[in-house]
Amino acid sequence: MSRNPIILYPSNWLYNAGVVGLIRVLDGLGAGIDLRPDGSVALTIPITLDDGHIFKKWYQLSPKSKKGGSLVYGWKDAYYANQTEGSVRRRISSLLQGDAAKDGKEFSCVFCGKRVRTKKPVFLNQAYSRHLLGSEKSFSNMYWNFSATDFVCPGCEFIVMCHHLALFRLADGSEVFINAPSFTLMHYLNKFAFEAFGASFTEEAYEKRNILAVSLTEYAQKMEATLGVWTGMNIEIVSRLTKRSEKERDRIEFFSLPPEVVRLLSDRRIASLLSQIGEFVILNCVLDQDLSRLMEIGYRLLRIGLKNGEWGKAERDFVNHTVRLERNRRNPAQTAEKVFKLCALIEEKTKRRHEYEWRSD
Repeated sequence: MSRNPIILYPSNWLYNAGVVGLIRVLDGLGAGIDLRPDGSVALTIPITLDDGHIFKKWYQLSPKSKKGGSLVYGWKDAYYANQTEGSVRRRISSLLQGDAAKDGKEFSCVFCGKRVRTKKPVFLNQAYSRHLLGSEKSFSNMYWNFSATDFVCPGCEFIVMCHHLALFRLADGSEVFINAPSFTLMHYLNKFAFEAFGASFTEEAYEKRNILAVSLTEYAQKMEATLGVWTGMNIEIVSRLTKRSEKERDRIEFFSLPPEVVRLLSDRRIASLLSQIGEFVILNCVLDQDLSRLMEIGYRLLRIGLKNGEWGKAERDFVNHTVRLERNRRNPAQTAEKVFKLCALIEEKTKRRHEYEWRSD
């Protein structure tokens, strides 16, 4: 037996990250996760799952210190400052029980927009992230548009406290989350990004746009559905870089791709070729929409490949500088063929797009 489904809709990035983190928690407990075509998600939580079960899974998934203690709650400098197991579980109970209070002053939730009556309003403060948010009196607010006077409804409190579970760390020390107008997109784009980059502590620090681009190409190849109506909407990487010294400050940065580039990357044929080639120099040409540079690389690789390995120093240097995968270095002519196919597909898609826009005018 299950409770009534909890329907959640995309909002700002912090809330969206919280929902993606909550999905991780509930999915690990066998709850029903229905990622809907309209971008929303329906969470069906069995009656047998109470606040204790959910707290335990939330704790298990959260980061620990070297001694095994929680880094997210239990002490004043934890990620969620001054929170206890009891306070976290009360927030979980509020999510499970739904609206309870019927009297008191009416407030509008800054995340979901729901209007709630309560005698004890809860406002956004460091309890929801010591790194991002301010306090009522003494701490500056790092988060871009919220203050300690923004009301958080009971249903959103625990959701926001799951946002750390959606962030994954990169080699440069930053933590990132891919934000989109659909929870289906967010779920899979972050999953693919983590699989490709999330565990690479010893790898080079990739550009944020590369991470977003690779996630989009993976989505285009592995998912039966296309981006569809979401293609022209904002899909971005949110990056949080924690200060490394007292002179530095934590900061939030946003990276996005132009809609035209998103359309290219979401084309399955283009995504497949980019994946087959596997070279970031080629991907960057697509991201820069520099077709002439792409053609130039293809022609040079073809000329070098036709020499059957009899390369001079300049040719060898070009191959080593341009391609990093051994299979491409061994057969530059074959790589060039794929680059030319990629150019043709991009030209075809761009031409069709221009014709469509011309007819629509």
